[in-house]
Amino acid sequence: EKEITQPPRDGVYVRGTFLEGAGWDFENGCLCEPDPMELIVTMPIIHFKPIENKKKVGRGIYQCPMYLYPLRTGSRERPSFMVMVELRSGNVDPEHWILRGTALLLALAI
Repeated sequence: EKEITQPPRDGVYVRGTFLEGAGWDFENGCLCEPDPMELIVTMPIIHFKPIENKKKVGRGIYQCPMYLYPLRTGSRERPSFMVMVELRSGNVDPEHWILRGTALLLALAI
């Protein structure tokens, strides 16, 4: 966070996101198993870049849903789903994180 001194040329930096259902390996920049009794992990800063045409998702990439708040279903007036974020799945298949219900959250309270 201290290395970032100016805005990116393309896109935007987002901080303050939380990861639910997995841990984050800061050294390798990928998903990992969480520590015991660790339900939510603070994520590092994420750089969102605009892309005109998206190609297929690469191997070992988990399409992680990002929600506004923990109530994932939201409501008709206030949906919770925001965007899919590509995260490296580490040494397991992306399906592992799907079964765990791994998701990014922008807030921890409704």
